[in-house]
Amino acid sequence: MTTAQMNGLEYLTAIKNGELPGSAMGQLIPMKLSVVHENYVEYEVYPDERHFNLQGGIHGGFCATVLDSVTGAAVHTTVDAGVSFSTIDLNVKMLKAMKNGETYTAIGEVIRIGRNVLTSEGRIVDKDGKIYAFGSATLLVTDRK
Repeated sequence: MTTAQMNGLEYLTAIKNGELPGSAMGQLIPMKLSVVHENYVEYEVYPDERHFNLQGGIHGGFCATVLDSVTGAAVHTTVDAGVSFSTIDLNVKMLKAMKNGETYTAIGEVIRIGRNVLTSEGRIVDKDGKIYAFGSATLLVTDRK
């Protein structure tokens, strides 16, 4: 089966299993897909010194990028082969500063799948389940092949 024939759940499962490469963004923002189910994903994320802001903390853009990725991936688990979509709104709230060298879990869950408008939510948590950032996304179907 080619990637063009895979539905979103099959495609992300193949990435998780190491059968396909992850996104290039996953190299800039170190993320590893660890759990994939319909309507739900988890990534392990690893901020480091490359992600520092001018004050020496992890840049808020790190959280925003991770949340955009997990909310999109959660939606991706629900789409048929040939369906493309794009984030049209991302709302992010950062609650606690992330730390260099720590491992976090980013969780994405579907809220609603409509015909053209898709919504999901995400959060970044530490090993104890403490929430560092959360957000929601609205995505729009852009193509059906």
